[in-house]
Amino acid sequence: MLLTASLTVFFTYLLMLAAYFLPRHRLFHVPVMIAIMGFDVALPIYLYLHRNWWHRLIEQQDIFSSLVWMHFILFIAMYALDAAQIHTARKILNGDLSAREDHHTQGKTLLIVRGLVILSGAILSSPE
Repeated sequence: MLLTASLTVFFTYLLMLAAYFLPRHRLFHVPVMIAIMGFDVALPIYLYLHRNWWHRLIEQQDIFSSLVWMHFILFIAMYALDAAQIHTARKILNGDLSAREDHHTQGKTLLIVRGLVILSGAILSSPE
């Protein structure tokens, strides 16, 4: 199960990279980015329901690990960037072309932060 989740996350990152480099193909770019944002919201819910988080965080005291907190903070940053991306994308779709530069810069930052979330998640993952 861990390998499947890791491959899925890696595949979505590659898909996000492809969509990032093809912004003019809106029929590809917009649905892919929306789907990946939905995936990013659904993955923690899936892990919460299917992993023994209580044992790992509380009983093994991983809650005190700085890597766990870094991963959590990166996740919050990723969600904030997702919200900012949606806001600027709506502006662009409504005709405000001045938001393109902000959207592009946020996209670069989102790629970096999402990559760090994936990397820290891979380090924190334990085979069960």
